[in-house]
Amino acid sequence: MEAALGGRARIGGGHVRDLLRGRDHESDVDVVVEGVDAEAAAAWLRRHWRRPEPVVAFERFGTAQLACRTRAGPMTVEVVRARSEAYRPESRKPTVRPGTLAEDVWRRDFTVNTLLLDGHGVVTDVTGRGLADGFAHRLRTPLAPLATFAEDPLRMLRAARFAAQLGFEVDRPVLQAMAAARDRLRIVSSERVRDELLKILATPRPSIGLRCLEATGLLAVVLPELQATVGVEQGGHHVGDVFVHSLLAVDLAPPDRLTRIAALLHDVGKPATAAHVGGRWTFHGHAQAGATLAAALGRRLRLPHQEADDVARLVALHMRPIQYRRDWDDRAVRRLWHDAGPLLPALLAVARADTKASRFPSLEDLDDLARRLETVAAALPPTVRSPLDGHRLKQRFGFGDGPWIARAQQRLVDAVVDGRIAPGDASAAEALLDADPADWAPRRGERGAPVADGETM
Repeated sequence: MEAALGGRARIGGGHVRDLLRGRDHESDVDVVVEGVDAEAAAAWLRRHWRRPEPVVAFERFGTAQLACRTRAGPMTVEVVRARSEAYRPESRKPTVRPGTLAEDVWRRDFTVNTLLLDGHGVVTDVTGRGLADGFAHRLRTPLAPLATFAEDPLRMLRAARFAAQLGFEVDRPVLQAMAAARDRLRIVSSERVRDELLKILATPRPSIGLRCLEATGLLAVVLPELQATVGVEQGGHHVGDVFVHSLLAVDLAPPDRLTRIAALLHDVGKPATAAHVGGRWTFHGHAQAGATLAAALGRRLRLPHQEADDVARLVALHMRPIQYRRDWDDRAVRRLWHDAGPLLPALLAVARADTKASRFPSLEDLDDLARRLETVAAALPPTVRSPLDGHRLKQRFGFGDGPWIARAQQRLVDAVVDGRIAPGDASAAEALLDADPADWAPRRGERGAPVADGETM
C-alpha cells in the first residue's frame, strides 16, 4: 500500500490497543497516513476490498471514511491524515496542519491509544509507554496531562469513560490535571459532551466513570443536577446518599440508553424537595421536580426531543410502580398502564433498578404489578381513544369548536381506562356525558359556548 501511495500508513487507536489486550476490538478502524491525502488512501483501500461503499471525504478535517464488508462482518475504516492541532484558549475549534506520524502520536489522548500497527503486523510504540500502560491497565497522557487536555478538553471525559469501559486506572497526575482544567470543558460543544456521557452510560459499570467525574469536579460542570445529589441524606430503605443510590441504580439498570439515563436521573429532584420532619427525611414532590430538571438537562445536552421528553416522563412516573401494593384496585393499575403508555417496559425497568439499589425486601410486588399490567394490556387496545370524535360531540350536543371538546374526550378516555365504559361504546359515552355536563360543557363566554340573547361573541 505504501509503495503504491507514495506515503506511509499505519493502523492506530483503540483497534490496536484492544487487539494486543485480547479484547473484542472496536468495529471501526483508524488508519493514519503521512505524506498522502486521506481520500486517496481510502480510494486505494476501496479498490482492494470486497463490496465497499463509496468513499466519504471530509476535506476540512483531512479525513475520509470507507464502509466495507469483511469475513467478520461490516466494518468502517476512517483514514486520517497525520496532523498537528492545537486549541486557542478561547476557542473550541482547533488549528490544524499536516504533520508526521510521530507528531500525530504525541497529540493523541492517552498512551494506550498511541500504538501503531503496520502492514506486516509490527507494532511501533513511539512514546515508549503505550505497551506497558496497556498491559498494566493504566491511563496516562503522552504529553503532560494539562498540555494534552488543553488541545482537546473532551479528553477528560474520555478518561472517565475508559476507566469504566476498559477497567483502566487513571494515573494520579491525570486526575489532578482533570481537576485543575475542569472549567476548560465549558468550551466543548454540548453535543460532544453528550456523546461522551452516553458512552459512559453504555459501559458495564457507569458508576466507575461517574465517580471519576465527581472526584475531579467535572460532574459539577457537565451534570450539575447530579452533582447536587452528593451528600443528600435519605435514610429508610435507601443505601447511601442520593448520589450513591443513583449510581447503584444506573449500574443495575438494563444497558439500553433510555433506561440508563432515566435511572441516573430518577432522584435528581430530591435536593430541592428535601425536608427533615419528625426525625426522618422526606422528599414530597421530588418526582415532578426531577422531571423538570431532567427536561432542562435534555435540552442542554441536545438529546433528541422525543428522547428528552421520554426521560422526563419516566422520572415523573418512577415512584408509581414503587408505591404499588397488592390491594390496589384494578382502576389504579389501568391508570398506570395508560399513563406510562409505550414507556411502560422502561418504567418497570427503572423501578426494578431503583428497588434493587435499596434495601427493599424483594421484587415480588413489582412482579405482581407486571402480571396485572399484562392483563390490562390484553383487555384494552394499545392506544385508548375517546369513543366520540369531535364531529360526533358537536353534532350530539350542539356546541361549536372549542376547548370543551378536549375536556369531554379526556373524560371519556378516563372512563374507558377505569373500566366504566367499554372501548368504542358510543352510546355509553353519550350517556356518561349527559349525566354530568358540568365538568366538560363549554363555560359562559368560552369559545364553543352558545351565545345568549343580546350577547355578541
